[in-house]
Amino acid sequence: MVTLSVETSARSWPKRRMHHLFAADGKAVMVAMDHARLGSARGLEDPVKAVARVVAGGADAILTTPGMARATAGALGGRGLILALDSEGPIADYGVEQALRFGADAVELKVFPGNPTESKLADLRRLAARCTEWGMPLLAEPIPVSFQETSAHTVENVAKAARIGAEAGADFVKVHFVGSPDEYRQQVTASCYVPLLVLGGTPSGEPKDALRMAAGAMEAGATGVVFGRNVITHERPDRMVAALVELVHGGASVDQAAKELSPPR
Repeated sequence: MVTLSVETSARSWPKRRMHHLFAADGKAVMVAMDHARLGSARGLEDPVKAVARVVAGGADAILTTPGMARATAGALGGRGLILALDSEGPIADYGVEQALRFGADAVELKVFPGNPTESKLADLRRLAARCTEWGMPLLAEPIPVSFQETSAHTVENVAKAARIGAEAGADFVKVHFVGSPDEYRQQVTASCYVPLLVLGGTPSGEPKDALRMAAGAMEAGATGVVFGRNVITHERPDRMVAALVELVHGGASVDQAAKELSPPR
């Protein structure tokens, strides 16, 4: 009889957990639902209802806080769970163990390459080491300088940020989509050797814009999307997710996917 060591078992767990996050085609539609970490947020007033809606739409996984993960476990069912570990201080010493107790499939940390006072890159590297020890996948969200410093969100800086996340030990990364699909493919996805998903950012007010962004990202070689406010603030989050699923998994065009936003009654 062959007995696997604890170390060997730990090495096999990241791949198994990643299968809970990505569909059989290797792609994913994930919904970021961690916006209420600093207080109530639009679209998340009723956490259970919010999660039930995105699950009904076909989301592969959600990204959320420890509290919301606990409150919505029943609504989430068998969909993937990424626990957001963003905090004011280091979390490498407790974050992974906490995620394991929650039954999470991955953990996430936002970092800010190029920020002279709060890059958090050292904490990402420590967290990556801890994740390796426990066999927990790590999603890095490297944002050039800050969310507010949009002038820093160039194709070159996003490419650099994505590579920094991979080099720190992340299993997959979540970054902005900027520029054209050709520029993005040549500079961002081509230089990032781990799965890359794009974030949605601030909604424009026109849901089709989010679909166009997703389409451009997929054309550029992204493996999926992690959209937050573009989904949860939509009047029908379930339909917005369904549209993204048609686009990401079904290969639908923007116009075809947009039909999901107004299904026949």
